Amino acid sequence: MPRPTIRDVAKLAGVSTATVSYVLNDSGSVSADTADRVRGCVEQLGYRPNSVAVAHRTGRSRTIGLAVPDLTNPFFPEFSQGVHAAASAHGFSIFLLDGQSSVEVEIEGVQRLADRVPEGLIWCPVSPEDILTGRRFRFPIVVYDRVIDGFDSVCADIRHGGALQAQAIIDHGHTRVGLLTGPLTSDTARLRREGFIERLGNSAELVWEFEMEYVDDLSTETAEAVTASRDVTCVATANDIQAIRIMSLFQSSGFSIPEDISVIGFDDIDLASLVSPKLTTVGLSPRRLGERSFELLVNRIKNPGAPVVHDQLEVELTLRDSVQPNPVRANSAAHPPKVAGGSTR
Repeated sequence: MPRPTIRDVAKLAGVSTATVSYVLNDSGSVSADTADRVRGCVEQLGYRPNSVAVAHRTGRSRTIGLAVPDLTNPFFPEFSQGVHAAASAHGFSIFLLDGQSSVEVEIEGVQRLADRVPEGLIWCPVSPEDILTGRRFRFPIVVYDRVIDGFDSVCADIRHGGALQAQAIIDHGHTRVGLLTGPLTSDTARLRREGFIERLGNSAELVWEFEMEYVDDLSTETAEAVTASRDVTCVATANDIQAIRIMSLFQSSGFSIPEDISVIGFDDIDLASLVSPKLTTVGLSPRRLGERSFELLVNRIKNPGAPVVHDQLEVELTLRDSVQPNPVRANSAAHPPKVAGGSTR
């Protein structure tokens, strides 16, 4: 059976081939009813444009690039799913690049990606440096998790997220806490820590603080130091994977979560609600962040001269089972100290 053509779609829909082209390329002025009818005919006939021919003819490949730093971090597959869903709804395909936490791998991959002539790129840079500065690209770029002059960007309100972690600690009466940060060469890790420390203030003592990569296991030295500090009653982490790993460490060391130690994560990945106990965390749906990143990119593709947009999305605390009130304070309230005469107060 011959492959359906754009003329077949136009004939079935009762429109011109130009109208079909406008609908497929999301350009021109076409009524919503006509666009829906054309898309229905495209689906009915199984019509698929020859992407190579379209790219050569129109300069539009209907593809975008997506460069993420590390697909072993569950945040980024979920983020990628959000980008993919939004892109598919607009008729775009995606070239996905895993930077493998390597600046060299990332840059080489982006250069290869550029040879495929994408219409745009969503980039979550591995490097803490402003790696886009001074580089020339033939397509628009939206940066996730970084603000770089001259480029549209999408970020969660990380600093406020750190403050929400600290507020949850204060609200649950914890006064001796631990903190796991991400690598402080990262703006994101620094902002999260700043928000946390500022909000914690003098309301609680930061007993220990360790810096680590987002997806690495704790070093032996760090694990021993963490488990040796048995008077800490709550730990905040830089992401949910850190939180899940430290819960496992505590449990294997004889601690009960949250009866002995509460744990608060960051990101709200799907896994946070599946572990036991379910993880209290701060964040915003990674899928929503991915969808918003694509929305900015497609707007930039359509309106290359529009003002640069730096979009900061609000985060929220999701309370689950891994946090409960300070057991030391709760026990003190349940068993008040005795005073002279055997009475209590």
